[in-house]
Amino acid sequence: MMTDPEKHTFISVTMICILLLIIPGDALPSPEAWRESARDHFTGMTRDEVDQYIDPLITYNVTNGLVVVLVDPHGYTIYPYGSLKTRAGNTPGNETLFDIGSVSKVMTGLLMAVGEREGVYTISAPTRTWFGDTCPIPDYEGKEITGLDLATHRSGLPSTPDAFSEYDPDTSYADQIEQSMNHYLTLSFNDTCEWLETTKLLAPPGYQYLYSNLGAAIAGASIAQAYGETYPDLLEKMILKPLGMTHSGASWTMEDLKRRANGYRGYEYPTDEAILIRFNDFWTATGGVHSNADDMAVFLAAELGLIDTPLSDAIAMTQKPYALITEGPPLMKQGLFWDILYNRDGTTILNKSGETNAHQAAIALNPDLQTGVIILADTATITGNHVINNAIALLERMQVKHKTSGLSNESDNI
Repeated sequence: MMTDPEKHTFISVTMICILLLIIPGDALPSPEAWRESARDHFTGMTRDEVDQYIDPLITYNVTNGLVVVLVDPHGYTIYPYGSLKTRAGNTPGNETLFDIGSVSKVMTGLLMAVGEREGVYTISAPTRTWFGDTCPIPDYEGKEITGLDLATHRSGLPSTPDAFSEYDPDTSYADQIEQSMNHYLTLSFNDTCEWLETTKLLAPPGYQYLYSNLGAAIAGASIAQAYGETYPDLLEKMILKPLGMTHSGASWTMEDLKRRANGYRGYEYPTDEAILIRFNDFWTATGGVHSNADDMAVFLAAELGLIDTPLSDAIAMTQKPYALITEGPPLMKQGLFWDILYNRDGTTILNKSGETNAHQAAIALNPDLQTGVIILADTATITGNHVINNAIALLERMQVKHKTSGLSNESDNI
């Protein structure tokens, strides 16, 4: 039999165990649970505050319509602006599909990191490791391109193959851009490899920041080769399915096309409707993914560490600085396809802009504050105003509010 002190100890331990079972812990929600429980619980900015940054884009015809996604530790919200049109005619803004353009690259970098974590891929290895004799990857006087060189835009490769300079000079500027971009559909991996056989690098690998869509496509092909799958299938398996991004992908179904935002060519006056350019499997890694606000909210939550996902370690790997973009000011470094902005106030913003001939996309986040912004817009400007500036401005405003709030709390305790 137990003595009274032993009974007291037993009862105490039992009660503690029961409390641990019934009191919620710090476990992160699943993507599905977060999508439902966090909806409309964003508190970082009011709608009126957001309007100040977004309304001018509609008022001054920079874009016909867009969707803003805002995420913080409390939850997320989605605000549509302007006039978004789809073939279906009644698609809600949060479900409307957009090309995310070069934002696809950060997913490519994430796939590379997943491969590294799983021991299937080595980012520091020469890129030719994954192709053998099937694709001649050029070197510079014996110095070879690595996966890290590709992911930090320091491969020395040109932005695109020469074929992208082929278009009808007698057509309009907007038509010329679309004729050039159409090579993302028509120029195959084999065509590109044939061109690479006689191509010389613009600089030694690792030496200089030279933005390259071609380099990102080769990065995507290398990780796909390492897994023995196509890039679209690998993306679906490793990222989209685990995060429950059921309306995102690299290929368009008939149902997808009905819910795709009509895209517009804002790079020539007057603005008119853009054609749909379907990126082939090879070029998808550099800009061919599509998504909607609901799915991108979950992707942003994963990047901010707000949900439980097997991708967490790989995400952390992509967000590290690996190379210098510019000493500035402001100082900018390169993660695995992430642009990393170092502000003078000590805050750090990871961001990536994307654009096709028809749509714009932007993602900006502060992992330390677990706060981020996504903007998906239905109008491309190519070399004009880009919504990445608005995304960063919104995030910077939230950072200021956070710091001001912190100072207020500190003064209250003095």
